Amino acid sequence: MMWNFIFPFVFISVFFLALGNFSDPTAEFSKDPVKLAIVASDQQEADNLAEFLDNFGEEGIAEQTKSEETSSDDVFIKYQLTDAENAEQMLADQAVQAVVKAGNPVEILAYNDLSKVKSSLLDQFLESYESIRKTTTMIGDRYADEKFSDLASFAGSQLSEQEFNAIIEQTKMDILAKHEETVDLFSDESESTELSTSPLLIYFFACIAYIAFYPLNTGVTTLTEITANQSGVGLRNSATPISKTKMFFAVFIPRWIIHCIFTLVIYLYVNLLGVNLGDNYLQIIVLLMLGTTSAVLTGTAIGALFNFNTGLKMGISIALPLVFGFASGMMYNGMPRIIAQYIPWFNKMNPIGIISKGLYMLYSDPTFVRFNQQIFNLLIIIGIMFILTIFGLRRNSYESI
Repeated sequence: MMWNFIFPFVFISVFFLALGNFSDPTAEFSKDPVKLAIVASDQQEADNLAEFLDNFGEEGIAEQTKSEETSSDDVFIKYQLTDAENAEQMLADQAVQAVVKAGNPVEILAYNDLSKVKSSLLDQFLESYESIRKTTTMIGDRYADEKFSDLASFAGSQLSEQEFNAIIEQTKMDILAKHEETVDLFSDESESTELSTSPLLIYFFACIAYIAFYPLNTGVTTLTEITANQSGVGLRNSATPISKTKMFFAVFIPRWIIHCIFTLVIYLYVNLLGVNLGDNYLQIIVLLMLGTTSAVLTGTAIGALFNFNTGLKMGISIALPLVFGFASGMMYNGMPRIIAQYIPWFNKMNPIGIISKGLYMLYSDPTFVRFNQQIFNLLIIIGIMFILTIFGLRRNSYESI
């Protein structure tokens, strides 16, 4: 029981120290930027991607920083435009860490020696580029519909050169405005939570979600104290005239309250470490409390439904959060996408994934629409586990009769 309160602090502290420069994510990349080889069958596509990446880095793999005077905190990426054969050779020689195909859409063909953090950052850059591409197409189509729908008039030169230049200039301004909004991944000046989320923060979301769901074993031990064949305490309690349902609530509620308070303490501890999870404090607390509730009730459901020995149940209660955490990207950042592609139902009903996504939605989405969906999913899990627990308790009562 005591380990339930010691482990979260140890885990959060080690996780925080392992991330190192969490509060300054630019430090790692200014010294060792992500190195890319860009290939494309269409040169224009490659040029467009290179122009976008210039906002975050520079062209040239061979050039290395020789002194502090030439170093820059804005260099996250170094890239080289090349062909497919040369890109493969550069990857084999470890001159680059990834090969990116500049097409529609952009895709990572191969990678080598790319850390989880850098992989997440690269994904964000490429997603931002795709967003810019879509915005450019949308703005272009809009102006085409407004000004160029009458081709006969256009051919007759009814659109003056001044008007045409004005349209092109406005288009560039719109694209630039959207570009600035999208690429500002590490803004130090903005106080809005609408910023794109740092890859390091995404790892912390999964970590906190894991801690919120960790007290699953508390639910298992709750059932051992009211089940005759699980422990001596359970045998004595079963001999009392009190119904199992009432006894369950008498044991469950104090433990649930303690763990909810402890989850709040963990949240405060994370803030003391300097990790900013956003300003929606009430919503974050509610999300974490529901996550802890779902964990304890999942444990009680396991304890009530299965009659195998307590040691095996405890093993399951430890392994299950690890499985959910792995599926949520706590160990490998690409796992949520794989799970969503091949096991979509598991992705939707993974409680740690739901908590992690809820934290992400609060941090990056100014509306609460998608966050509310995560709350609804957690409530469904809580309801299902509560029903299974009561069903298991009543079944055991009938068997004892």
